[in-house]
Amino acid sequence: MDEKEIMVTIRCLTYNQEPFIRQCLDGFIMQKTNFRFIAIVHDDASTDKTADIIREYAINYPDIIRPIIQTENQYSRGFDEVRNRLNNLCMKTKYVAYCEGDDYWTDPMKLQKQFDFMEAHPDYSACFHQAMIHYEDGISADIPCGNIKDQDYSGLELYDNDHRPPTASFFFKSSVLNCDVYKNSLKAHLVFSDVSLFLSCAHEGKVRGMSASMSVYRKHRQGVTETFNNGSKLMLKFAESNLKLYTIFGNQYKEQCIRIYVIEHINYFIKNLHNRRFCIGSILKIFLRFPIVTSQLLKYRL
Repeated sequence: MDEKEIMVTIRCLTYNQEPFIRQCLDGFIMQKTNFRFIAIVHDDASTDKTADIIREYAINYPDIIRPIIQTENQYSRGFDEVRNRLNNLCMKTKYVAYCEGDDYWTDPMKLQKQFDFMEAHPDYSACFHQAMIHYEDGISADIPCGNIKDQDYSGLELYDNDHRPPTASFFFKSSVLNCDVYKNSLKAHLVFSDVSLFLSCAHEGKVRGMSASMSVYRKHRQGVTETFNNGSKLMLKFAESNLKLYTIFGNQYKEQCIRIYVIEHINYFIKNLHNRRFCIGSILKIFLRFPIVTSQLLKYRL
């Protein structure tokens, strides 16, 4: 079949996800569509059997699974080169769908439903849907990711945690990867690149939410977001990078960016009261930025 007939690229990133990767790949294989799609599965030099499982699926489903197996971990080297390569591959098709290797799809019609919506509404740049959170600890009950409804969402709403799209639900026009705001966000090295993508889509067109739950977001100790707790160094880094966000996407995000910056510095201060060195460092950082933050607090009455 001609490569030009491929309409959707699934982008899947994996690293040491042996217990989960089969369920993820099965979610791709079970999709029923009237168009052709492929899944680019990038393994970042896993030290478990994740890569072997991906190779197995690539042999059994060569028309769908396109593996990229790294022999040296790229994330530790910055990941920029790999990300650009993946984006270039994704831009060869009209649409892109995301799904990390530890998440999975539950509806065999997921891609078809999102494809049909986008084809019928060319003024939309993206759509996303409800998902369930599955806790691997077996203690917490599975719950919906948020209150996602059948409606349009603005960039400010996508930036809010209550409406932020589950990554495995996001389906968008590949042309967004080539727009100026998205490229500028990559140059700024913002923490959580999926937020940059969501806001770029909102900048380039309308974004639609769907209330149907069609995927699962898996929460486990090895998950990337599990390391981002309030008051952690990583959340502090996220808050710092957020101050760049409104300079790229517009002043409508300024108030929220500054609020996150202040809250995370306060959380960091409170969480590290027992550690004098960290506590002093946190205080110094707050006061170094305080004139800027104070002026914005007064202006926006946060």
